[in-house]
Amino acid sequence: MSRETGRIKSQLAVWMDQSHALLLSYQDKQALLLEELPSPIRTHVRIPGEGSDLTRFGSGMGDASNNEKRKNNIHQQQLKEYFGQLEKKVARATDLLLLGPGVVKTQFFHYLQEQKHFTTLKMKVLDADKMTHNQLQALVRESYLTAI
Repeated sequence: MSRETGRIKSQLAVWMDQSHALLLSYQDKQALLLEELPSPIRTHVRIPGEGSDLTRFGSGMGDASNNEKRKNNIHQQQLKEYFGQLEKKVARATDLLLLGPGVVKTQFFHYLQEQKHFTTLKMKVLDADKMTHNQLQALVRESYLTAI
């Protein structure tokens, strides 16, 4: 492994969407799948007794925006928890490649940019649809061979 300003060079890649994340490492021109991390984000959660999506237990239109705000707050808290879990996993990385099909990877990119201890981290964001582990490893290998 090469050393870069006193730190061991650690190249990681994260393929992520709202349901889970795959953590890969890149070393000696090989991409290896390290871990699959499930997401705490829950979608379409229905509470027993809940009516339509407009309100929690009734049909009044006045509560519709409050219910939407509550759901958004819950989603933001779950997203923050997810990013916190991922942040711990990539804390020692010197290079990070973020992959995935939606906007979560970009949100995580901005989250990391706001953290002081990630100011020296080299990051790159790429769109990537769902793929097999072999396809994902090949994409990570190709991306790191062409350099971040």
